[in-house]
Amino acid sequence: MASFEREKDLVQYLLPRLDLSGAEIHDPNAGSTETGIDVAVKLADGRMVGVQVTEIDPHDRPGFARAQEKKDAKAAAGGPYSGWAQNNPSVIRDAIKRSIERKVEIAAKHSFDGYNEVWLLLCASIPEPGAVVATFVMPQFLTAEDLNLATDDLLQQSKYHRCFLLPIISIGDPRPFYQWSKPSRWEKRVESDGIRHVPRAE
Repeated sequence: MASFEREKDLVQYLLPRLDLSGAEIHDPNAGSTETGIDVAVKLADGRMVGVQVTEIDPHDRPGFARAQEKKDAKAAAGGPYSGWAQNNPSVIRDAIKRSIERKVEIAAKHSFDGYNEVWLLLCASIPEPGAVVATFVMPQFLTAEDLNLATDDLLQQSKYHRCFLLPIISIGDPRPFYQWSKPSRWEKRVESDGIRHVPRAE
């Protein structure tokens, strides 16, 4: 299970993309009760958003590529190392769907009382030794329609108000990310046209 500090760090990559850098972040599980939320975010207008966080493993064998990359990074002792990123779009889509299915099941077990919205954050291309190659997702291989076909029905029936797929490191487009909501479905965005506010949930 990931620590709050790690999940908070990943959420902090997302908030500037949404022009929400001034939002307050809290640990919702600081007590003994498991809330089902990984990171609580208080927006400037007072709304509370609960965020579930997961890291994408875009491979047929979950965990294998990451374990190999960690081994390679350790052997390189802080120096450069190489590896092969996933470049099969169908494998990437299946991995994203698998991650969402798992999180939807977890969300279904919780009431999320006290939150105005619940978000799911999927992180890829994580910039740290042992993860950057194994979690790498190239946006050129993934369209919003791909995501809609693979996951929209699943998300529409979930407790999530919004879902984000955030490749933290990217090549090509200027810092692209994907966002989903029940009314709009999946959309691909880039940093330059990131939303300036978060609309209220329908």
